Order: sequence, then C-alpha cells, then structure tokens
Amino acid sequence: MARKVFGDTLRNAMGHPPAPDADAEAKRSSPTVARAQASVLEEDKHATRLLDPALVRMSAVMDRIDPAEGLEDLVASIRDHGQKVPILVRRMADGSFEIVYGRRRLLACRELGQRVRATVMEMTDEEALVAQGVENNARQDPSFIERALFVAGIIRELGRTDATRKNAQTVAYRALQIDESLVSRMNRIATGIPMELIRAIGPAHGVGRRVWERLCKLCETAPDRAQAIATEIPAALPGPERLDMAIALLSPQKPPPPETGRHARVTIARKGNRITLDVDPALLPQVEGAVRELIAELLDRGQDESAP
Repeated sequence: MARKVFGDTLRNAMGHPPAPDADAEAKRSSPTVARAQASVLEEDKHATRLLDPALVRMSAVMDRIDPAEGLEDLVASIRDHGQKVPILVRRMADGSFEIVYGRRRLLACRELGQRVRATVMEMTDEEALVAQGVENNARQDPSFIERALFVAGIIRELGRTDATRKNAQTVAYRALQIDESLVSRMNRIATGIPMELIRAIGPAHGVGRRVWERLCKLCETAPDRAQAIATEIPAALPGPERLDMAIALLSPQKPPPPETGRHARVTIARKGNRITLDVDPALLPQVEGAVRELIAELLDRGQDESAP
C-alpha cells in the first residue's frame, strides 16, 4: 500500500520527481512524508525482484573452483519446481548488479534462459565479502582449498597496499569465522600453488590443510615443475587422488636401493696401494684360494715376460 498512497513520494525516492509546485514543497516539509520516503528507500534496498541474469556480473572473489561443476541437477530442479531461494546481489554505483551469493542458481537460470529471483541490497565491498563468506560457511560442501582461495581473493582485492592489508585479513577471518593466524597460512597455500594445478586437482573434498600445505611447499621448491605437471593429472581420478598424484610428481625421487644380488657377497675397496676385500664368511675359503691362485699366476706371468 505504501507505494500507492505516496505516489509522488515514491517517484521522488526512485529518482523521478514531479514538477515542483507549492503543494509539493509543503509535502516535502511534512515529517510524515519524510518518514514515508525513508521507508520506501529502505524497502527498495532490500527488494526482491526478477532480474535478467545477463545483467548480473560475477564478483572478483571466487568461492568455488568451478561453480558450473555438477550444475545439471540444479538446472533440472529449477526447471521442474522453480527457483525457491533468491540469490543476493548488490547494486553498483553505475546501476549494474553484482552477485554476492547464489552463483550456481544464477548460472542455472542463465542456462534455462529465464529471469533469476534476486534480493537486491546496497552493500560495500567489505559487507558483500563478509556476507559471501558467511553464506559459504553455512553450506556443507566448501572444501579447504576453496575456502583458502576465498581468503586469498579478499586479501588481493582489499589489501592492495600495506595500509589496507591488515584490514583485509580482518575481513577474511570475519567472513569465514576462523582464527586470524590461519588466514595467513591459507593465503600462502592458495597463492603458493599455481592456479593451473589447483584447477587440475579440483576441490578435493575431505582433504585438510596439512596435505595442501605439503603440496604448497613442494611447489615453492620447484615452481616451474609445479606449473608443468597440471597437464599430467588425469581428470578421471577422484580429487584426493589427483592431489596425491601431484605430490608424488613433485616429490624428489629416492635413490635406488643397493644391489643385493650375488656380487654383494664380495665387495672390494681400494685405498692407495692397498686393496681390501669384504667377503661373506661362507665364501671366504673359496675367495681366499682364488685370490692366491690369481696372485701366483700374475707373478709367474711377470717372470716369464721379464726372462731373456
């Protein structure tokens, strides 16, 4: 009813004022009308409406490695039953919209070629990122590396200078409700592993920080090799196995074990003009006899060669 009763007031609030006259000036001075204007503006900030999905842009900070992965079930659900839960978007200064959360619902509606139901709010960058992070925590499926990428994205977008970096870290741990010390570790992991390799591995649900941290350290040791192995990870493997394979490919190769065949039963070492034999006790009599025969033969041969 508010939008019908306050016709001119609504137009004023939405940026379409009527021609000024004396009555309008009187209305604008009324406390009742002022409260109505404030009410209309507040309602508009939280309005739910149907939007063209093409008019909603993605935010700069990702919270999924691939939002389109496994989208078929959601597309089928919205096609059959409609969009039950609205997405949240914020209005930008240029009048466009940016997604805060609900990326998969937005992509599903784009796929179906239908308008998306959205709650429109006016939010700062920090407010939008905190809301996005809180919604991520409410889901059951964000993996460790996806949360780490979200932290790194916040620091990248809000912490561009030394002066703003501390505030960016504060926004990150508020958004994910994690310890501040973990923010730095997650940022290091997400930025220390090449993005090509992270995409090749995927979310790897169920794998925690320690395994990803191990991969990060290997990547820091051999960054060029880390980027190159992304093409060597088979996409058919489950995510955790892809992660294990990446670690195996980057781990230093162990030297082959020493030979344990028959030659290992007799070893020989030389130092200066001294030769030392280390012989299996079971072979000692045969080796000693063979050595004595060889020495005698060499000495006899030397005498024959020196004879006139």
